[in-house]
Amino acid sequence: MRPLLAVTALLLPACATLPKGTPSPDTPVGVRSLNASDVDVYLLCGDHEARWLGLVAQHGAAAYAISAEERRCAVGLNFFLVVRTAARGYWVGPIRPQAATSVELVIEKYAGLSIANLEGDNR
Repeated sequence: MRPLLAVTALLLPACATLPKGTPSPDTPVGVRSLNASDVDVYLLCGDHEARWLGLVAQHGAAAYAISAEERRCAVGLNFFLVVRTAARGYWVGPIRPQAATSVELVIEKYAGLSIANLEGDNR
């Protein structure tokens, strides 16, 4: 009976929950607009689960972030840009950012030519 008690005492700490590690940092998104109109920026997993990131003023800039949960999108993340004066939308992507990258979104004068670049962490 004592060997069973000793084994139980050894295994009991193994069943305890371990503390979670540090959460993955958000991926920063820098946005630069060369467009002559205000532009709404949305982030989507594929073509669904849209989240409005914000409004970028004409010829303006903004900063946003992509959470670790959002980065888990298997089909890739897309930006959807809605040019206010034209009431039209444009897709940019897909991208697959990691924790050690940042994203630069450039909204071009003609929004359909906009691009998203991933910039890696060179450490």
